[in-house]
Amino acid sequence: MPALSARRLADLLGPMDDRGPAYREITDRLRLMIVDGRVADGSRLPSERDLAAALGVSRTTSARVYAELRAAGLTRSRQGSGNTVALPRFASSTSSLVPMSDDSDTIAMTYSAWPGPPGLARAFEVAAAGLPGLLSTTGYLPDGLPRLRCLLADRYTEEGLPTDPDQIIVTNGAMGAISLVARALARPGSRTLVEGVTYPHGADAFAAGVGRLSALPVSERPWDGLDDALAAGRHDAAYFVPDFHNPTGAVMADHERGHWARALSRRHVVPVVDESLRDVNLDGIAMPPVFATYDPRAILIGSSSKSYWGGLRVGWLRAPQSSIVPLLQARMMDDLGSSAFDQLVLCELLEDGGQTLAASRARSRAARDHLLEQLAIQLPQMRATCPTGGLNLWLTLPERVGTALVADGTDHGLLLTAGSRFFPGAPAAGERHLRLPFTQSHEVLTEAVRRLSLAWECVSSGTATAGTAPAIDMIA
Repeated sequence: MPALSARRLADLLGPMDDRGPAYREITDRLRLMIVDGRVADGSRLPSERDLAAALGVSRTTSARVYAELRAAGLTRSRQGSGNTVALPRFASSTSSLVPMSDDSDTIAMTYSAWPGPPGLARAFEVAAAGLPGLLSTTGYLPDGLPRLRCLLADRYTEEGLPTDPDQIIVTNGAMGAISLVARALARPGSRTLVEGVTYPHGADAFAAGVGRLSALPVSERPWDGLDDALAAGRHDAAYFVPDFHNPTGAVMADHERGHWARALSRRHVVPVVDESLRDVNLDGIAMPPVFATYDPRAILIGSSSKSYWGGLRVGWLRAPQSSIVPLLQARMMDDLGSSAFDQLVLCELLEDGGQTLAASRARSRAARDHLLEQLAIQLPQMRATCPTGGLNLWLTLPERVGTALVADGTDHGLLLTAGSRFFPGAPAAGERHLRLPFTQSHEVLTEAVRRLSLAWECVSSGTATAGTAPAIDMIA
């Protein structure tokens, strides 16, 4: 059973803001870290005495923290073993570990994903006509459906990156591709460079097992500080999101891509480039070329989930020819291929002339504008820039109250993701931020902002209370 030292836990919690009772602030932060996985299920927590000393609080305060966590069903205590994280499997026979947007009483603003767009059902119907041809095969497709690999290779070639279908591996969503690359590159003590603010599950994949993360400093741009970070030690890979960055929505400029390509190449660092949001170009801006145009060693990650539908679990990677066999060998330890039928559906979507993708963009663009309007009306004290693409707004709060706002939001039927979750190297910096997806109807977004406004009023007035949260956070 892993033991978490008091010093390490204090570092994860970050400096306290002294906005009300200390036990409440510590409890709220620790509860969120348990829910989102930064403190793993089964972890043995430090003693009340050690925690109090590390945080500079009384033992009465640390005892109250553990009592609150036990009452919330997040820890258990046993004589001689102290307090251990123990997430409940299900709170009731009808509830889910994962927050769902179709919960009648709760609005989940924790994942950026739309229901299926118009045109998706037709793609399934057309794909069904081709099912007999699939059924005549074994169905095992470790590298993917040949037709789909050809279509994806043609897309890269049309974008100025000549690509052979043999350079494509189809995976179970973008996370399947990221996890596969992380396993293939992993070795004892390997280090991966990540952005200072980034998509947490992507970074987590490289930290799993033998890997370690080095995060860029938190700056105005997600890609500042590269040279100093590379000079600080050897890295095997760099994972980053240059296209409509998740969560900030920023786009890596042409000169930044060139600089990154040269710097990573000089130090033999493999670029792992998450392009899963590249097609979600809401304003039709001119995009720089894909990153492998600058550095042919780059491994590119793509996905159908953001462009079309989260239930269509088809992702892919585009890699140099020399990397394909090692990646396929690494895949054999996990799965033997992705859903053949889902791949057939994606083929139909890629060949429909862009109609379904255009409809999805129009829906997202209207929702983005509506959410920005509602924030300006109901919460003008929160700052949000208008992203040209992607599916999220990145909010800057007037105070460092992100954790308290997320905790109180559950009492108002609003599930949010703590901003600290997106800062792998400096979680305390996330206290000034929230990510708000705009992937729901105008009516739901209006109500979500109303509930966020209520939570803000409670936090600002010091009357906030900690609600309950699902046992697993869903960040997409």
